[in-house]
Amino acid sequence: MELIWIYFAVTAVFWCGFYLYAARMQHTLPSLPAQTRANRRSLPKLSIIVTAKDEADTIEAGLDSLIAQDYPNYEIIVINDRSTDATGEIINRIALKHGYIKPLHIEHLPEQWLGKVNALNQGVAMATGEWLLFTDADVYHQQSLWQRAIEYARANKYDHLALLPDVPTSGLLLSATIKAFSLLFLYSVKVHQIENPKNKAAIGIGAFNLVRHEAFQATPGFEWLRMEVADDYGIGYMLKENGYRIGFAIAFADLKIQWYKNLPSMIHGLDKNIMSTGTQYSRMKLIVSPFIFAAILCAPFLSLLFFDPPYMLAGLCVFSFTSLISLYVAKDPHEKLTAWLLTPVGFLIICYTFARACYLCLIRDGIIWRGTYYPRKLLKKYQRVKM
Repeated sequence: MELIWIYFAVTAVFWCGFYLYAARMQHTLPSLPAQTRANRRSLPKLSIIVTAKDEADTIEAGLDSLIAQDYPNYEIIVINDRSTDATGEIINRIALKHGYIKPLHIEHLPEQWLGKVNALNQGVAMATGEWLLFTDADVYHQQSLWQRAIEYARANKYDHLALLPDVPTSGLLLSATIKAFSLLFLYSVKVHQIENPKNKAAIGIGAFNLVRHEAFQATPGFEWLRMEVADDYGIGYMLKENGYRIGFAIAFADLKIQWYKNLPSMIHGLDKNIMSTGTQYSRMKLIVSPFIFAAILCAPFLSLLFFDPPYMLAGLCVFSFTSLISLYVAKDPHEKLTAWLLTPVGFLIICYTFARACYLCLIRDGIIWRGTYYPRKLLKKYQRVKM
């Protein structure tokens, strides 16, 4: 029984330490400036690269927010990646109205390439801007965002800038789960070490990856990331590996995305990549990792089931501490207290999602992404991002 007490005590310390780190991180992350001082004439040409596959329901609204930008010199390259719905027709219709929109339709996927990475690669080949902006078709961009992002990147001498979007949700449990996922992501990428050139910490965010074109061209490019499921993170990782400066900021007021409509869609949507960086597609790690992950995340809940004060104390301490941290973090008007209070439950859902993804990868011996099957051995062979 002494070993059980040690287990509960150690995991309680981990949980409290993690939430303390999260609270500190939440209030020290840099924010994109709300104002711009740049001379519009001095702004470089910007190439926006957007990929879409079977997104007929969202592509038009997403492109509308791009079209509404007040940036003086840009082009939008929209890649229709083998869509089977009306996505391609909508892109063509919008492109006819706006000469700066360049449509590209991909009908066949080359061997040993992920669909999205191949689409991004072909988009870069068409780009003529001094800066590249990789974004998704369902992301809302505030009207002056690009101008302020370019100015912020140039002022800090970044070659790459990733912005964290706001993820509005309608469900409380979904919101808590997304917050839990975000905390794990920012913790695992060591966000406070990103600008340290001696540390390998890097970041990339699919909603907004701004990259200096010349710097990107000097890297191995998407050819190097051809089978990388974490392609957005891979961009930042690749640039830092090649000696370039990368930066990060939050942009909750300027960048919004409805990541998933509901909790089941989030659980199913993360099948393809939530386990990739941690397990490296190793069969042994896919089997063992869910048990280790569960042992850490479930410990406070398990301690309460013992109905024995010494053991319950660990769980009660954890939940009391996380509640206090939630009160502190929710002082930010952007945050919702109830969602923060439910983040421990969100971590349980993330644990289930991770275990499910590992299981599916094992029985499929690979993953299914955007309707295409990719074998595990091939993903493992070409994987670049590992944590």
